[in-house]
Amino acid sequence: MNEMIDQLGNLYTGAIADTLDELGYHNQCLPSDIRPLADSMKVAGPVYTVLGKRRHYDDGVDPRYRQMDMLDAIPNGAVIILEPGNESSAAHWGELMTNTALQRGAKGIVINGGLRDCLQILDIGFPAFRKYHSPLTAAYRWNIDSFDIPIKVGNVTIEPGDYVLGDIDGVLIIPQAIIQEVVEQTVAVATKEDVVRASLQDGGNIRELFEEYKVF
Repeated sequence: MNEMIDQLGNLYTGAIADTLDELGYHNQCLPSDIRPLADSMKVAGPVYTVLGKRRHYDDGVDPRYRQMDMLDAIPNGAVIILEPGNESSAAHWGELMTNTALQRGAKGIVINGGLRDCLQILDIGFPAFRKYHSPLTAAYRWNIDSFDIPIKVGNVTIEPGDYVLGDIDGVLIIPQAIIQEVVEQTVAVATKEDVVRASLQDGGNIRELFEEYKVF
């Protein structure tokens, strides 16, 4: 399994998206405004899902304890997928959560919401994908409802056990049932693309190469 995850991490989202399309999975891309904090950042691995919702300032509950529960449960090697639900003003992730997630062995985070402490997270080098930046703490505005459950981000349903690949082009969810097939098929296509690329750089004809390798 670790070898398969390494292979997934060496691929790119465009190639995986093509394979998903060929297999009939046409709706596996998260919203296009979820972007990496740095262009070079990449995430690959099994997902750990988190769902939250807006809270009222005066509900008498300190949401940070629930955040700590969520962090304690992160599986080693997981990529966190955080859906904030109906809250869209606060930062749902920051530096101290990043350091704690690193302690638990997390490989990155994808947030359909806000991020803060961005310079510190860049210094740490933790791969983070987010929709927007905000200096506002989530403590008074938002709380974690549940984690390690099925969630929906945009139009994509994500199940515990699914896999994620994210890079500068976007973020894809790969269902657990087809992960091995997707990786193997994409590796095979990528190998052909390497041959075609080298041939083009040597002056090859794209039509002839397409007829031979069926990649373009």
